[in-house]
Amino acid sequence: MIVCDLRSPIAAARCTKGTLVSGADTGFLSRNHFLLRRLHSLSGVIPVGAFLINHLLTNSLTPDPKAFDEEVHWIHSLPYLVFIEFGAIILPLLFHMGYGVVIALQGRHNVGRYGYADNWRYTLQRVTGWVAVVFIIVHLLHFRFAYLTGAEGYVQQVHRGVSPYDAAAAGFLYGLPMSVWMVFYSIGLVACVYHFANGLCTFCITWGITIGDHSRRRVSIGATVLGLVLLIWGFRSLWGLSSGPNSIEPPDSVDDHSVAVLWQHEG
Repeated sequence: MIVCDLRSPIAAARCTKGTLVSGADTGFLSRNHFLLRRLHSLSGVIPVGAFLINHLLTNSLTPDPKAFDEEVHWIHSLPYLVFIEFGAIILPLLFHMGYGVVIALQGRHNVGRYGYADNWRYTLQRVTGWVAVVFIIVHLLHFRFAYLTGAEGYVQQVHRGVSPYDAAAAGFLYGLPMSVWMVFYSIGLVACVYHFANGLCTFCITWGITIGDHSRRRVSIGATVLGLVLLIWGFRSLWGLSSGPNSIEPPDSVDDHSVAVLWQHEG
């Protein structure tokens, strides 16, 4: 069977040999392919990409624990924060991840056959997408939803008076050695930033913002600069947390799901 490969931004009109998927042509995903692809593209920039920028900017303050604590407390003081968090961040993120997996499973690697730079970026986009999915799931279970694993979550610690910096830094002290967590978060950071920055380029192509080689090169340069800035912020945040929490009271017994009990940071 011959099918048109619409998944690669640089090969939307090219037809390649494909594999017939039984019943897929009449399924919900196929019937709504155009709409879902547009929503997937949009959600990767707004709100997921916008949140990534804000998240890394906030976390870049960790070398100054007092400034980081003030920023986090301000965020937590926002009205209807839970609705904003789930409605504007988590649900769009889950959709982008879920449909991204569908796209990746349907796509084809082009590097070996064509070797074009755009095809390399397309393949790296898929690879970093898979890495980002694993990283984000672990990250959410590590901090935001740690209570699902039997540990005390980051938000719960902050609500009971632990400083945001200490709560964040303590997350790198349990389950695995801090050095392992730092390597894991470094890999996840690079994957997420590349996936977002390269995704900006394909977003502009998908939505008709860039229609020529010149405009595409300009957007590519801008996305590269933005990606480098985000990486600097991200690695700065990891460096700020690497010294550990400022105040820790060791618990009587610690297992794999325990979090150190922290005293509120006064300094």
